[in-house]
Amino acid sequence: MSTANVRRHLHETRNRPAGIKNRQDVQKDRFLLLLKRWIGGALLAPACLVTAITLIVMLWRAVTRMDFLRSEEFVFFSFGGLLWGLAYLTGLRPVTAYVLGHELSHYVTARMFGGRIFDWKVSAAGGYVETDKSNTWITLAPYLVPFYTLIIMAVFGCIGLALDMQEAHAVSIWKWTVNLKPLRLLYALIGLTWCFHATYTVKTVIAEQGDLKRNGEFFSMMLIFLINAFLLIALFLAASPAPGLGLAEVLRCWWSVAAGIFGWLLGWVW
Repeated sequence: MSTANVRRHLHETRNRPAGIKNRQDVQKDRFLLLLKRWIGGALLAPACLVTAITLIVMLWRAVTRMDFLRSEEFVFFSFGGLLWGLAYLTGLRPVTAYVLGHELSHYVTARMFGGRIFDWKVSAAGGYVETDKSNTWITLAPYLVPFYTLIIMAVFGCIGLALDMQEAHAVSIWKWTVNLKPLRLLYALIGLTWCFHATYTVKTVIAEQGDLKRNGEFFSMMLIFLINAFLLIALFLAASPAPGLGLAEVLRCWWSVAAGIFGWLLGWVW
């Protein structure tokens, strides 16, 4: 057995013992899994419902004001999302790129929590990261964080230190010269990479990936939906040109929706 396989075997034996139900570590894992199910049902599910309704209400307000639909941010974000949709429908499947981002998300998050990395691999058939640290955030990181979107934002953040992102710059493409605003390209790439992340997150969740089972599928799906909804709201706030659609308005809307649902439940029970 290779050194890497020995490490993997020892790690799995230590962290996921099979068929031994009276061991203290196994009982602890079973308790944590049961606790996550209760958290998922009692806290995350209601929060997901309120957040989903809030997102719909805020988008409706933005659409009715029309300023949002005409904004550069929305137009070029949608253009990037449309490009990804067309590429996907025409048969483009960058699976290796997704697996790379997926495993790097595990890798980086494990390192952030102080984990040691023994080995990792990426291929079109799948990948893995061998580490001595495991928790909810490490196992679910690829579904919570749009890895390539963060890379794009970091790269353009560095570009913004040298260039005016709002000013058009001449870019030579073969025989043509195009005047391009870096900020518009940023919005388009964010739209493309976020839709790429959303597409493969949904595909992976449907495929019942092992990362979800380790934390309980219901808990995992509720947490994935909630974090991605918050990210979508954050993008919406960044793109909104209307001052009335700020963070304070979103919080007021969220609380109003939560209070309305809670009041309806009390009235129905009593």
